[in-house]
Amino acid sequence: MQVSIKVSGLELAQARLAEVNRKIDPVLRGALNTTANKARTVRYVNPLRGSLMPVFSRRALRVKRARGRLTNARIIPSSSGVPVTRYLGWGYSKISATRARIWVKGPKGHKVAAGFVNPSSFSRMPWSTRIKVRGAPKGFLSPALGPSVAYWFKQLTDNQTIRWTNIFLQQEFEKRIRQEIAKGAR
Repeated sequence: MQVSIKVSGLELAQARLAEVNRKIDPVLRGALNTTANKARTVRYVNPLRGSLMPVFSRRALRVKRARGRLTNARIIPSSSGVPVTRYLGWGYSKISATRARIWVKGPKGHKVAAGFVNPSSFSRMPWSTRIKVRGAPKGFLSPALGPSVAYWFKQLTDNQTIRWTNIFLQQEFEKRIRQEIAKGAR
């Protein structure tokens, strides 16, 4: 999923900076990097706070910064499944005496995870059955995986998030332009 966000008034800002012998590229890169970091924290990590630990969310949402001639900053979510035990809220719905469906708590409700729980067991851990892996016995158990951070990223990216990011980027860009003009006027 790709969402493009643009800065308006770029040509006018470039002309204003040229008057004081300053370049626009560092200003633009700084505004993009700050916006990407702030959007990751405010629009993604904070809403996921009730579902995943913020440290894990930040690690799974990498920011690729604008640098050199690259004038775009990106938030790249991890598409790997998250172990159910890493979720702060998870539970199960009993199907039979030895099987139960696992669900995890997300920012927009519950989501079924890939695996099962044995409600009759002592530990009641979430497990996933893998059928065939080279070198392993047939049908071994591994920890169950819940939805990836990329799934929640897609759920949280809506028109309101895009609007918020556009507004923040424009304000950050204008603030940095004013600071750069003040530096050049000295």
